[in-house]
Amino acid sequence: MTEDKQTDENAVKFGKADDAIKKVPQETQQKYLSVSSKGESLKIVGVEVLNSITKDDLKSQLPKAIVIKKNLKKDVEILYASFKEFKKTHKNPEEIKEFQIACNKVIQTAQKSHKEIKEKIYTIYEKNK
Repeated sequence: MTEDKQTDENAVKFGKADDAIKKVPQETQQKYLSVSSKGESLKIVGVEVLNSITKDDLKSQLPKAIVIKKNLKKDVEILYASFKEFKKTHKNPEEIKEFQIACNKVIQTAQKSHKEIKEKIYTIYEKNK
C-alpha cells in the first residue's frame, strides 16, 4: 500500500501546469499542455486496450490509440522545438532545467502507456518482440 501511494505521488499529473511550466512563455505552456492532455488520452485509451481479451476486442479499441499516438508524436516534436527556442532565449539555467525535467516526465509517462499497449498487442497476437 505504501508503494502505491509513493508511485502516485511521483506520477505526472497530465494536463496540469506545475511551477516549472508556469515560468515559460504562454505559447510554450500551451504546447506542453497539448502533449500532456494527449498523454492523458493515450493513458485512458490504453486502459481500454489493456482490458481487451480477444483479437476482436483489441481491433475495436486499437484505432483510437493509434490516432492519439500519431497526434502525440507530432506534438512532442513541436514541444521539443519550443524547448530549444526557450533554452536559447531564457537566461535562468535553473528554470531551463526545471522545464526540461517537466517535459521529459510527461513524455516518458506517455511512452510508458505506449509500451504497455504494444506489449498487450504482442500478447494477444502471441508474437515475440
